[in-house]
Amino acid sequence: MDNIASITLIVVLVLAIIALILLRSSKTSGQKRISNYKVLFVIGISWVPIGIATGNPTFWGMGLVFFIIGLVKKDQWGKETKWADLPQTTKRIKLALIAGMSLLLLLGLIYSLIIRP
Repeated sequence: MDNIASITLIVVLVLAIIALILLRSSKTSGQKRISNYKVLFVIGISWVPIGIATGNPTFWGMGLVFFIIGLVKKDQWGKETKWADLPQTTKRIKLALIAGMSLLLLLGLIYSLIIRP
């Protein structure tokens, strides 16, 4: 197994474990989750141009579906909470996610520009 395949496998396994933990914790809490259709709208708006630019019909097709669902359910869009109104734990989680995503983006850029020219 080459290096990239093993890294991909490790990333997929870690994401699967995280998804299982989140799924299990949401089922045990007993709270009903409310869908935020604004997220589907934003994903749809993002995926349609990505699919068109890359020539991937799956991306633009699913993006179109998400876009339409989000637009049809516009009256059920979630209310945005201001940063000042968020609890401290939620702020920490969001900051950790932003830092983690930024680090992954930086590592991807370093890899694509320096390591693999």
